[in-house]
Amino acid sequence: MSEAFDRAVAFQREFERRRAETAIRSTHGTAYLSPTLPKVYDRNVFLVDLGAKASAEELVAEAAWAFLMHDLAHRKIAIDDELATAVDAEFRDAGWQVEKLVVMPHARPATPVETSAVEEVAADVLVPVWESRMRRDIADAETIAQLIEAQRGRADALDVRYFATRFGGRIASYCELFSDGRTGQIESVMTEEEFRNRGLGTAVVAGALAASRAVHDFTFIVADANDWPKELYRKLGFEPAGTVHRFLLRPEN
Repeated sequence: MSEAFDRAVAFQREFERRRAETAIRSTHGTAYLSPTLPKVYDRNVFLVDLGAKASAEELVAEAAWAFLMHDLAHRKIAIDDELATAVDAEFRDAGWQVEKLVVMPHARPATPVETSAVEEVAADVLVPVWESRMRRDIADAETIAQLIEAQRGRADALDVRYFATRFGGRIASYCELFSDGRTGQIESVMTEEEFRNRGLGTAVVAGALAASRAVHDFTFIVADANDWPKELYRKLGFEPAGTVHRFLLRPEN
């Protein structure tokens, strides 16, 4: 992997550490947990050590021990190196959901994008949009409340800025920019369905990128390896540098 990939991975791993309420160390990794947010899977994850050598069975056992200590019903395991390829089939065969993510550092200039419609907004402006979007897929009000709390709580671990565009006075697209002072990560890129195919998603990412490049010497974004947005990001100068994996076992109903 490249130096840029390593730097992006290090940033994300440090973010996991900073935002966790508790950390439980085991043989092959550390469980970073937020037991007050049990329905937020991204805040409760077993992060496997870089360079670890273990089977899926061993990792599952270690994660289970940590999660059971705090009565967490789901299991989530994050692997950021080649070990993921070795254990992928084992997790799939055991019924785990596998998410492959492409780490894309900003690596080259891109065709200029009109960003005059992009504005920096406060989190309070986006909360109603987040809630509305979540209600389309999630019926449980407590889950939504925890997800909103987790979204806002990111600012407790890193500096977070929010960028958006409007159409007809409504928020149409938005994203976040995380910062530790040297590195910027663009995250949570979304365009409301009725406003798609207008270039607003491209504009909001380009606006956040410009803001990041003004203060950071390194900016990256992470995309689903099996979804189309990664091609949009390539047009903006982001290039794939490597992949990370997230393995999720949802609780039984």
